[in-house]
Amino acid sequence: MYIKDLDPTYGWEDCPESIRKKVENILIFFQQSLKNNLIGFYLHGSLTMNCFTIINSDIDFLAVVKQKLTTPQKKTIIDYLLGIDNGEAVAPPEMSIVTQNSLKNLAYPPPFELHYSSDWQDRYRSGKVDWAEQRYDADLVMHYLAISKRGICFYGKPIKEIFPEIPREMCIASIINDLNWMSERSEPLRISYIVLNPCRALAFLNEGIFLSKKEGGEWALSHLPPEFSKLINGALIDYQTGTTIYPPEAYSLKIFMNFTKKEIERLSK
Repeated sequence: MYIKDLDPTYGWEDCPESIRKKVENILIFFQQSLKNNLIGFYLHGSLTMNCFTIINSDIDFLAVVKQKLTTPQKKTIIDYLLGIDNGEAVAPPEMSIVTQNSLKNLAYPPPFELHYSSDWQDRYRSGKVDWAEQRYDADLVMHYLAISKRGICFYGKPIKEIFPEIPREMCIASIINDLNWMSERSEPLRISYIVLNPCRALAFLNEGIFLSKKEGGEWALSHLPPEFSKLINGALIDYQTGTTIYPPEAYSLKIFMNFTKKEIERLSK
């Protein structure tokens, strides 16, 4: 094992008070801005799976609403999120807002009302957004699964009442879409994303378990060929420290990606 002296990881129960306060303030804002239209507010991701790191994790949440949002509502929410995601490296928000009807009538890729992540900052700040355009996001399938399996309801209706059973074929389509996105992306991604996401996808397809990135890497160390151990350990270190101690050679990373893609395709049949 190469993993030593890593930064601590947290779950919701033991995370720093500053993180708890940030989540609570976001919820208060959503309650005040959406009022009776807000059906539920759900936390998912690393903070609910005990692998949140101060240096490298987002605050992932999803809100469910009764009615579609108006353009002024969308702008108000984005302005708020831009205000709390002001260039600091600590716990930026990543969220989607979806309607209850879209969950009752699940389709692939799922539609959403509004999405925010740090990748969208420049787009929102530039004003180059069509607020009326109906958008879709294949990643939402796995977010719904994450909430169903390991999410936390912070407000509103219980998870089991809102989130449907996710068909395996939709999960597979979402996983393959993410792999294709990684391979087609022109800008470099962190090794923790490139390596650990395929690892947890393989764990899901092999055993039906939903794991965090960290857990996916740990699973892969005992289930994938030993030749990938150094690469996976490097990804785990990057995940928990934000530092790539073992920069992968392009060739070895390509071999890993080809292997995981073929395995995912095999398990998808």
